[in-house]
Amino acid sequence: MRNAIRGNRDLIKAMNRNLLLNILRREGVLSRTQLTEISGLSVGAVSQITTELIEEKWVFESGEGDYTGGRRQMLLRLNPDVGYALGLKLMERRVVCAITSFEARMLYYSEYPLDSAHAPGEMVNALEAIVENAISSAGLNRQDFFGIGVGLAGVIDPHEGVVHYSPFFGWHNVPMAGLLQARLGMPVTIENDVNTLTLSEHLFGAGRHHQNFIVVTVGRGVGMGMVLQGQLYQGTRGGAGELGHIVIDLARARTVSPEAGSLESLAADPAVLESLPNENCATLMDVVQAAEDGNTAAQEALQRSGEYLGVALAGVVNILCPSLIIISGEGVNAGAFRLEPMMEALRRYTFNGLLDHVEVIVEAADDRTWARGAATLVLNRLFASPLVQTEITS
Repeated sequence: MRNAIRGNRDLIKAMNRNLLLNILRREGVLSRTQLTEISGLSVGAVSQITTELIEEKWVFESGEGDYTGGRRQMLLRLNPDVGYALGLKLMERRVVCAITSFEARMLYYSEYPLDSAHAPGEMVNALEAIVENAISSAGLNRQDFFGIGVGLAGVIDPHEGVVHYSPFFGWHNVPMAGLLQARLGMPVTIENDVNTLTLSEHLFGAGRHHQNFIVVTVGRGVGMGMVLQGQLYQGTRGGAGELGHIVIDLARARTVSPEAGSLESLAADPAVLESLPNENCATLMDVVQAAEDGNTAAQEALQRSGEYLGVALAGVVNILCPSLIIISGEGVNAGAFRLEPMMEALRRYTFNGLLDHVEVIVEAADDRTWARGAATLVLNRLFASPLVQTEITS
C-alpha cells in the first residue's frame, strides 16, 4: 500500500509540474501569485515546484513585475536555452531543417537537396549527414538536444515510429524513427507533416488557447490535423485527418476512379494547374497572375477549387464543430480568388448556427514553418501530460 500511495503522489506532483510548465508556455511571463491563481494549486505546491524548475534550469526569474502594493513579485518564464529541438521536413526532392529553442524560436534553418535518397537506408544516411551539419553549423553539441522530430506526408504511426505509407517515397511499414534513432543516438519522433503544424499551433500558435481546433493545409495535397479536447487526434495507426481523400464528386469517382472524385484531385494545387492545359501556367502563382490579369479560365479554376474546399470544411464543422479553423499551406497564397469562394461555400453548407462561434484564420506556411513544426514534435513530448506519456510508452 505504501508504494501505491507514493506512486500516486509522484504522479500528482508530475502532473502539477506539467500544469505549471504549460501555463508558462501559454502565458509567457507570470508571477508565482498568478501561477497559483491560474493553476488552482496551493501556494506551497507552486513555490516548491517552481523552486525545483529554477534549480533544474527549466524556468528562470526574469525580473520584477509591476508594483501593486506590498512586496514586488518576481516574474517567471521558461528558459529558452535549457535545451534544443531539431526538426526535419522530408519532401520528394529536398529536406528542410530547423533548430529551435525550448520556446520554439528558430535558431537555425537550412535546405538540403535530396537526389536519390528514397530507399529507407539511403534516407538514413542522408539525414545523418544533414543532422551532423546542422548541429555543427549552429555551434551546438548533440547533448544539447532533447531530440529530433521528422515530418513527412503519409500515414504514420508516431507511437510505433512507423511510416505505414509514404506517397512520395513509396515506403510501406518502414520503422524510420527506430532506424534514425539507432544511427544518431538521439530520441527521434516521426509524424505526419500536417500534424506537426497542428502541434506547433497547439503549443505556441493560434490554437494554444483552444481545446478543439483543426488545421487544414492546401498545396500539393489537402491535409488536416485535429486537436480535440486538448489532445492531437491521430486515429488508429495515425490514419486520421486524410481530408483530401474524401469523395466530393461521386460521378467522377464512379466513372474514372475513387481517387479522381476526391477533394485532393479536385481542389489541390495540381488539380488547378491540370484544369488549365492551354494557359501556359507552370505554378499556382502563374494561375493567380493570370487571374489578376483577367483570365476567366484561371479565375474559374481557383473558384472551383475554393468551393470544393468550402464544401469539405462545412462537412468538418458539421461533424466536429471546432472553435477554430486554421487554413494553411502554400495554397493559401492564391488569395481571394480561392479563399472567398471557399468561405462562401463554408457558410452555405454548414448546418444552421454551427459556424456562428467558429473562428477562421488563414496562415500561409512556408518551408520554415514546416521545419519548425517538425521540431515541435520534440517539444510536444516535453509538455505532454504524464498520463499521455505513460500511454505512449506503455
